[in-house]
Amino acid sequence: MSPATFFHVLRWRAEDQLRHSPRLRTALALLHWLRSRLAPRPVAQIRHLGKALGLAEHPAVTRLLTEDFRFLLRPDLEPAWRAAVAEHPRYAPLLRDQSQLTRSIVLKAPAGNEKGVLLNYFEYNLARVLALADADLAWLDAHYHLILVASWSPTDYALLGSALLRLKSPLFLQCANEAERARLAALDPRLIVLPGLACDWVDPAFYQPKPMAERSIDVLMVANWGEFKRHWEFFLALRRLPANLRVILIGQREGGRDRAFIERLARSLGVPQQLELLESLPIERVTELECDARVSVILSRREGGCVAAVESLFAGCALAMRADAHIGSSAHINDHTGRRLRPGHIAQDLAALLTEAGSLDPRVWACAHISNDLTLQRINAMLQAQALTEGRPWTTDLAVPHWRPHPTLAQTADRKKLQPAYAELHQRFPQLIGADLMELSHR
Repeated sequence: MSPATFFHVLRWRAEDQLRHSPRLRTALALLHWLRSRLAPRPVAQIRHLGKALGLAEHPAVTRLLTEDFRFLLRPDLEPAWRAAVAEHPRYAPLLRDQSQLTRSIVLKAPAGNEKGVLLNYFEYNLARVLALADADLAWLDAHYHLILVASWSPTDYALLGSALLRLKSPLFLQCANEAERARLAALDPRLIVLPGLACDWVDPAFYQPKPMAERSIDVLMVANWGEFKRHWEFFLALRRLPANLRVILIGQREGGRDRAFIERLARSLGVPQQLELLESLPIERVTELECDARVSVILSRREGGCVAAVESLFAGCALAMRADAHIGSSAHINDHTGRRLRPGHIAQDLAALLTEAGSLDPRVWACAHISNDLTLQRINAMLQAQALTEGRPWTTDLAVPHWRPHPTLAQTADRKKLQPAYAELHQRFPQLIGADLMELSHR
């Protein structure tokens, strides 16, 4: 490793510690809370409060911020909440350039007084729904239960506030991390947090794992090339592992980084293995490689549910994540499925997991606890209970979805059955529902 690279590593470690420091996050949360209190305009108050809630980790601070959230959640401030969403730097260009939903599916059609169900994956798709005119949103709210499946943790608290003010019905939310569940449930009684996690929609039927003794890949990392995936720490760990290991990385462009960038990074850090870097593979090929790997590694410190980790479990891979990772699927690591890697001992713990992988049973555990049909059953039961509470009938259960790698309807019969509902939504809201949403929900 050159002196320049050595100093880069020191800088990465320092930046990493600061970015993920609980104390610093709490301090920043309090700073945004103070800025919210002092802001002269409600829009600024809401923006800073949303940032504060996303950063807060201490229970006392979270309670303080929740009280302010409830105070600002007033009908007279609804235009300010709406503006905070519409002017969000991530949502604004999407609302302007592509108003139609992506990664969204109809799980149930309305019939009389029985509501349908529309699921939106990624927060920006709920922002697109909320961009509807008042009369249009009122119709959708009256005929459909809306589900947001959060893509990140923390989710967007300003978006949730706007939805609660604009909708008369409850908003159903499936969070990306168990650590957020209680905080989200405490915000408002009409925010109903659903069972399971945003990553728990993988269909095990697509995975045909090889016996561990026949697998040809020692370590697999399925992660885009973005900075938050922290490839540098993986490469530093590989320096301390045998050079004859077969290591494959599957990724795609993110944040201006591509496969060539990752190749240069690996060379600069002196990785001894002959890495195989694969970019933008179809999901079928990713599945094949997952079913041929002994260990699957994720080294992010913070993200959403991380569907790739759950895919690895159904593929029979032993799953490895940092012990301090704020990732939803880290909740699925246990004695049956993998190991939490100790910071400072990543290589040592990976070596141990490679030895132990054959004695684990990740697929058996995953099929028994987090398959897409189990997730659907739990959510179906909660929505049915809510319908009965509202005095509405419940005669039809939800259609079966799966994530591959984004949400789609799993069964041909459901697609035929729900086609009229898609057609009606497109006719009513062509600016929101494309004619091909059912087929192209993965966009």
